[in-house]
Amino acid sequence: MKTRVLALLLCLVAAACSGAAASPDPVTLTTPSVLVPDSTTTTVPATTTTSTIVPTTTTTLDPGPPAPLTGLTGDVSDQQVLIAKLSNAPKGRPQAGINEADLVMEVLVEGGIGRWLAVFQTSYPETLGPVRSLREVDPKLAAPFDARFLSSGGQWPVRQALGRVAVDEGDGRIDGYRREAGRVWVYSLMYDTENLPDLGWDDTVEPVLEFDVSPPPGGEDALEVEVRMSRANNLSWTFDHGRYFRAQDGQESVDADGLQISADSVAVVWVKTINTGRVDSAGSAVPDYEVTGSGSALVFRDGLAFEAHWERETEADFFEFHDADGNPIPLAPGRTWLHITPPSGSVDWS
Repeated sequence: MKTRVLALLLCLVAAACSGAAASPDPVTLTTPSVLVPDSTTTTVPATTTTSTIVPTTTTTLDPGPPAPLTGLTGDVSDQQVLIAKLSNAPKGRPQAGINEADLVMEVLVEGGIGRWLAVFQTSYPETLGPVRSLREVDPKLAAPFDARFLSSGGQWPVRQALGRVAVDEGDGRIDGYRREAGRVWVYSLMYDTENLPDLGWDDTVEPVLEFDVSPPPGGEDALEVEVRMSRANNLSWTFDHGRYFRAQDGQESVDADGLQISADSVAVVWVKTINTGRVDSAGSAVPDYEVTGSGSALVFRDGLAFEAHWERETEADFFEFHDADGNPIPLAPGRTWLHITPPSGSVDWS
């Protein structure tokens, strides 16, 4: 740094000593007459060339609008949002396409097992899966996006509720869904997005989250984050090279391509559990969640932890995060991972 500053000072001194003006006059170059030997002496007239120094101009390229679900500028797509309900049971791993998601919402189903609502808009992965069935909370979380929704099965009232807020792309029995060899049958249903029918989408995707490249004031160091959503769904995030990287059950969480799952922001949202009165085949209660209103939250970004308060006025809105004084807590541009966590869940960080 000192060398660069010193060189700059020397250049400035040299310019001052030479008397160089800010806008130099045109430079005139004169070629002298040339004597040509001959029986008759001939004089070639002098020629004059004038060169004008033209000041350079700098063109600033407009990076364009930020992507609505990531806040990143660059390749911004105008395609419709696509949501896939994916398994995170041990036998459902590794998941295909998860590292291309703009947003992931992790929610517990019966037995405390996690499932993911993976939200795509910037780009669609070639393949998604394993695709799993709907639960009561899914239409409530999908409502703000006007999305297309991939899933496999689900109670008829839940499918009806989904159809009111999203385009239901079937329950696993239409073209595009397929079974992938080498996976356990229950966790083998995949979807190839090239089979998505053209719906003539010509609308605009609205932003649902607030982003800022700079973190808000305050925050505590949070290079290691442990999230215990349930006894069966404990995981961790490690901040490295500007992002959080996920691990679970003592192993790095990787996608079907072998890449570790990562996020730019991680938020834990505590919500109330609703008793649906239903149980699964093993006798475990099927939970639902109250995801409107307000509650406690934690936001992790840039290696920092921010204690927050979440608000969501209606299902048509999405989660907003504020500090104790009501100031917004923006997320880091990029992928956001939300843990929709019951009151029994806990988080530690250091």
